Amino acid sequence: MNTKEQLWAPVIRAKDTIPQIMFDVVLALLPCWLAGIIFFGFPAFWIVLLSAVTAALVEALFMRYPWRPKGLIGDGSSLVTGLLVGLILPPTVPWWIPIVGSVLAITIGKLVFGGLGNNIFNPALVGRAILLLAFTAPMVKYVRPFDAVTEATPLLTMRSFDWALVWGNVSGSIGETSVVAILIGAVYLLFRRVIDWRIPVGYVATAFAVAYIWGLDPWVAVTAGGLLFAAVYMATDMVTSPVNPMGRLLFGCGCGVLTILLRKYTSFPEGVTFAILTMNALVPLLDMLTVPVIFGARRSREQRFAATIAVAVVICLAWGVLAVINQTVPEEVPVTAEGVYLPLMETLGTDAYETETINDKVYYFTGTREAPEKVALVGSEQGYHGPIYFYLVLDGSGKIEHIQILTHSDDPGLGSLVTRRSFLDQFIGLDTAELTMDVDIQGITGATISSRAVIRGVTNELERFQDAFYGSGAADAGAGYVDGVYVAEASGFGGPVKVEVSIDNGQIAAVMVLAHGETPGISDEALKVMPQRIAAANSTDVDLVSGATLTSKAIVAAVDKALAQAVPTEATGAAAEPGGMASNVPDGVYRGRGAGFNGDVVVDVTVAGGKITAIEVVEYADTPFYAQAAFAQLIPEIIEQQGLVDTRSGATFSSKGLLQAVEAALSGAAAPVGQGLASDLPDGVYRGKGAGFTGDVVVDVTVAGGKITAIEVVEHADTPFYAQAAFAKLIPEIIEQQGLVDTSSGATFSSKGLLEAVEAALTGKEAQ
Repeated sequence: MNTKEQLWAPVIRAKDTIPQIMFDVVLALLPCWLAGIIFFGFPAFWIVLLSAVTAALVEALFMRYPWRPKGLIGDGSSLVTGLLVGLILPPTVPWWIPIVGSVLAITIGKLVFGGLGNNIFNPALVGRAILLLAFTAPMVKYVRPFDAVTEATPLLTMRSFDWALVWGNVSGSIGETSVVAILIGAVYLLFRRVIDWRIPVGYVATAFAVAYIWGLDPWVAVTAGGLLFAAVYMATDMVTSPVNPMGRLLFGCGCGVLTILLRKYTSFPEGVTFAILTMNALVPLLDMLTVPVIFGARRSREQRFAATIAVAVVICLAWGVLAVINQTVPEEVPVTAEGVYLPLMETLGTDAYETETINDKVYYFTGTREAPEKVALVGSEQGYHGPIYFYLVLDGSGKIEHIQILTHSDDPGLGSLVTRRSFLDQFIGLDTAELTMDVDIQGITGATISSRAVIRGVTNELERFQDAFYGSGAADAGAGYVDGVYVAEASGFGGPVKVEVSIDNGQIAAVMVLAHGETPGISDEALKVMPQRIAAANSTDVDLVSGATLTSKAIVAAVDKALAQAVPTEATGAAAEPGGMASNVPDGVYRGRGAGFNGDVVVDVTVAGGKITAIEVVEYADTPFYAQAAFAQLIPEIIEQQGLVDTRSGATFSSKGLLQAVEAALSGAAAPVGQGLASDLPDGVYRGKGAGFTGDVVVDVTVAGGKITAIEVVEHADTPFYAQAAFAKLIPEIIEQQGLVDTSSGATFSSKGLLEAVEAALTGKEAQ
């Protein structure tokens, strides 16, 4: 054979080139990237872009490519590696993580082996594996799509299939959540014959079967996490996957088995990364094992036998090492409730929390039992079709910091709306033990029962929290109540349940249900029996009526609130009942201010003989049609009950503003209108000093005829633009009201300094 014949020996020719193949892979990855941007926002865009650019630059630097756009991209393999690294990262990672990941993938995963075609491991997975081991915390922090709420991956939270897994609106890595986007890319790669169907089909089918055998939901196992993405884009890497068709099928099946095993029996929650890397190491043996047998060739059979033994030995050694690692590393079992992962570390801010069962309720808290900082708990309440379980996080005072629905059985359409953040975010910041629908929380139209169930459940848990950590605020059984009739209400199954409690000789004489919206036939027994039981026991610690638990609980809660009004005060022995709000206030007209919808609500409250005799709205900025109707209804009720009453639906902010103004007027901070801080002072000029933002505020206050007639700011060191505007607004208000007023927004410290200086000038200072 001459030289020319050797050069032109028969070879397999193909039109595809490496740049063309890499270009096809980039196009196939674009739907996953686009889905990540849609669900997680621009962080998903920048992370993937930063990763891809870093990978291209690093390879160009080491390979000394021409520093031109075409030269930087080279054959396109570095760009694909960078895209893959970015797409398998969570959208919350800091900016340097994709840079480090791409550098590791290109250098350690690819170039140290000699570059493209010589690496034995998938470079992107090498980078991810090192990041997982070195920077575990940011690599496992996921967020819910469309908002910044931290939550766990669906592999930990979902126990049954949900269509959200198909569309991709679940927490996870940027490119791994959307099944639809992944399949679009897979179809394109199969059409272009860039990948072989045997690897992804073998991977997915085997994982599905193994998960089913072990009692897991196979659809969740396949669609949650990064299994499908890895099966299409990572396991099919031409360099690190087998050459022979049978070897490819066995490779995919091995990846599927290892992924489920790693998820089930090790501390690695995902399993995909180390499963594929393990199978990458076995590729040479798989190629030897599946090499076609040449007829009559004994050597091929010997190679097959040797390869089979070698594969078995490697698998046994690998799993032996994993078993040792798994035994030596402490296993962290995630805390779950109703099969759903509880994000305790994410919401409490630390894994060093205490767990204690108090009154049959498990509490997870930081700080101490006597002084808790944050408290997490799981509550439940009966919904329309079954119990609704929710996860609640409170601060030390009982204010709600986080709430999420864990599971529910209500209708998938309307009932599931209670899981939306637009509904749940209304609870954030609330700390009252009684939440009223359409007043404190806006219910969901068409899902009234589900909404009310969540509100009622949260209310009950707030009360239990106060009782567990700070002791019950309600009166104890047998306490000496102050005689009288007390009215209160609590949320029942069908709406508010209003009760009247009569106290005679310090004991509960009678309980009467005045109004309710409970279901006839079901609640009748509770409405009849519960008042009798409470009166007979002189306590709300009685058995509930079976079959009408929610109504029974509502009656108990309403009676507890009524009894709280009848508890004697330490100072006077009188009950803190509605008629006592102005009982210790001298006769006069008192002015107060509250926050309405569009501005302050200012009222003058007239007190005579220890009672509120009149309330006049002096100023308000809310819509007259709604506000005046609320004022006309509330003012007579306040005067009748001699205390604060419930707000009015449809004018909630105006109502709250009125009630806040009345409370401010009678709280003791306001002086009677016409009198004031200077009513007992001789005429003169008084100097006072208060602490501003950057120094003292010094004022001279002129008093004439027992009234403040002028206030002059003598000295201050605050920013003139803000401070002078605050002074110009506050000084006329102080002179008008003859007392201290609210601070001015935008110059809080300067305002406080002015008020402090005025108060100091008029509290014991002698005239100049």
